[in-house]
Amino acid sequence: MHNVLKSSLLVLPLLISSLAHAATDPAYEKVLTTDAPNAKDHPLTGRYQGSSILLQTRKAYDEFSFPAGPATEPDYSSNKKFSKVQKAEGALTRTVYIVPKGRSSLEVFRNFTDSLASKGFKPAFQCDNDSCGPSFKNLKYNWNEKRTHVQGEGYDANRNRFVQAVFDGVKDLRYTLLQKGTGPATTYVGVYAALNSGGAMGDVTDSMNDRVAVLVEVLEPKAMEQNIVTVDADAISKELAANGAVSFYGLYFDTDKAVIKPESKPQLDEMAKYLKGNTAAVYIVGHTDTQGVLDYNMTLSGKRAQAVVDALKTYGIPDGRLIPKVSGRWLHAHPMRLKPGVPKIAALKWYCVDVLRYFLARGWVWS
Repeated sequence: MHNVLKSSLLVLPLLISSLAHAATDPAYEKVLTTDAPNAKDHPLTGRYQGSSILLQTRKAYDEFSFPAGPATEPDYSSNKKFSKVQKAEGALTRTVYIVPKGRSSLEVFRNFTDSLASKGFKPAFQCDNDSCGPSFKNLKYNWNEKRTHVQGEGYDANRNRFVQAVFDGVKDLRYTLLQKGTGPATTYVGVYAALNSGGAMGDVTDSMNDRVAVLVEVLEPKAMEQNIVTVDADAISKELAANGAVSFYGLYFDTDKAVIKPESKPQLDEMAKYLKGNTAAVYIVGHTDTQGVLDYNMTLSGKRAQAVVDALKTYGIPDGRLIPKVSGRWLHAHPMRLKPGVPKIAALKWYCVDVLRYFLARGWVWS
């Protein structure tokens, strides 16, 4: 009897061990060992030997904020944030690598930083574990914050499950922000490495246990492509006659500023050409994006409208024909039901005074 009991007790730990090392779902194993569709290594960073590209996002031009200081406040705080960020614009590549088991986050992290240092990159900020701050992990990549996610096109359902699951349960985290160059010509690389351990997404997170995940983010300085079409004088005339309004997207302002940029000249030329060909008076309605406080944006939109008025006056257009208006409450209080589908919000919009009177006289109403 004693020998039988002893044998039974030996079976129990063997069974537990077997369950703990259950094989990864073959579908997930395939995702973890093959590169994502259309993904490739960034030439500045390369990859750790044996790793695969799990996820990748590439943008020809975008704005990005790199952590440049520790995170403040605990995870549960609504005030948690990075104590410092580095904002930059340019060509952005974000790549998540998954490393075979048996490697530490330190080893993988050090391989990336040593390689980048050999190419002239210098650290602007570096941290690990507690020195990164209490909420760093959730601020950097969070299953419930889509803005932090890395996701490309053409992913199947299995790969898409990893978009939220990666970095969900990690330990031994390490991060650095490196830079090369100065001013607008600076290239930035962020490297975030952590060992997957646990997580709340079942078989998906289980499949990554004991594997290091690395998020490599590269932002290179690059001029934004100017793809906005200039509205010529004839098109302005036709739009105003048909709809009473025309939108302009070829007028450029820096963020939070009301100074017209030089690349706006082709559009200003066409606007002046139209005005010189007739006696129409126009409302000039400035617009901002939806970021920020309403009152502030209304003030900024008014300044931008006035900036366009001032620019057109230099072409010899009489001041009385140019009536600046702000967006926000004025536009929302006076949108016209001229044509279904005509956008009400634009970079800048003209409302032709005479055409508006024409429509109003024929039963059109302010909505």
